Amino acid sequence: MFDFMVTIECPHCDEELEMEDDAVGLFDCPYCSEEFEWGEEDDEDFFEGIDEVSPVKNRGKNTPKSILVEYPENPSLRITAGVIFSIIMGINAISSLMLIFAGLMVSQVEEGISDATAGAAESSIGAIIILIGVVMLALYSTGVYFGVQMSKGKFSALIVCSVITVVSLIMTIISWANENTDECLKTEMGPFGPECVEYGSPAFPVLSVIIWAVIIAMFASLIYVPKFRSQFH
Repeated sequence: MFDFMVTIECPHCDEELEMEDDAVGLFDCPYCSEEFEWGEEDDEDFFEGIDEVSPVKNRGKNTPKSILVEYPENPSLRITAGVIFSIIMGINAISSLMLIFAGLMVSQVEEGISDATAGAAESSIGAIIILIGVVMLALYSTGVYFGVQMSKGKFSALIVCSVITVVSLIMTIISWANENTDECLKTEMGPFGPECVEYGSPAFPVLSVIIWAVIIAMFASLIYVPKFRSQFH
């Protein structure tokens, strides 16, 4: 059995669309994304129970204009992704606050040294730490907000969260690459407690990189897989 195609004009933007001659229902124009009704339903019971299903149209850019796929609404996926992302952003925001407090303490120490040496020894490390902490706090606080919006189905929020995740991954790698101080690799008990006996370069942040990479992959699937993309508007 062959499906015959007909060419119609979108009632909103007047662009030409190809539709199956027996297509019936509400559709989204791939050009202007406006909804329009097409066709006449012979069977009055066809749409019975439609409120229980609430189909969502796939509006992906790569969908051929002659194919309009309907997917059932499943908000659990976007809600789960939004909650996970917001929690991670919240944890990092708290870490940013701790970094700011550490910067304030360093600044106080630097101020004391400067006063003791009559300005001969001045440093701005504390101010730099505070600045980094403020930038991180702003970034991750923004992530919390857009994570909530993503769970509500905002596609723009999904894009913002994806960008924040990529930036966070890059910042993690840059921070590790620019780390100049050695970390303790081995400790032994001394007369006054544990003492570090071996120092070395900081280990690569494998866990953090894996977490950010997994989140990026999750967001990529939400953006490019039509079934997942249809859950956002």
